[in-house]
Amino acid sequence: MATQFDIIRSQTQGAVRSAAAREEGKLRRETSLVNAASRWAGKAMVQGEAELQRRKGVRRGARPAGGETQCLSPGPVRPAPDGYVRRSPVQPLHAARDYRRRQVLRAVAIAAVAAAACAGIYFLNQLGVFGR
Repeated sequence: MATQFDIIRSQTQGAVRSAAAREEGKLRRETSLVNAASRWAGKAMVQGEAELQRRKGVRRGARPAGGETQCLSPGPVRPAPDGYVRRSPVQPLHAARDYRRRQVLRAVAIAAVAAAACAGIYFLNQLGVFGR
């Protein structure tokens, strides 16, 4: 039969063993090459992301965060199919001033790339690259 002192002694020994194992694990993790490499990779990622964010504002086509917008008026209020006419206010729509121009330029660029790809395929087909 265990006495009260035996129970306290075994609990104390267990606590000491747990603390020693915890410190040993901490020391093992701190001296681990894999852990060191992971820390270095994490630092490199953070520094790289900071550099990308810094360069992001320097790009040629970058817009300032508080760019000018224009208010686009909502279309006319039309009755619903059941005849109900909306009477509540409509929130105005705001868009960047050069939004339409950028969209047109993007569409033209896509069309130009598609035309170049088609022309390239046509010429390669004429040369017999794709086989007959």
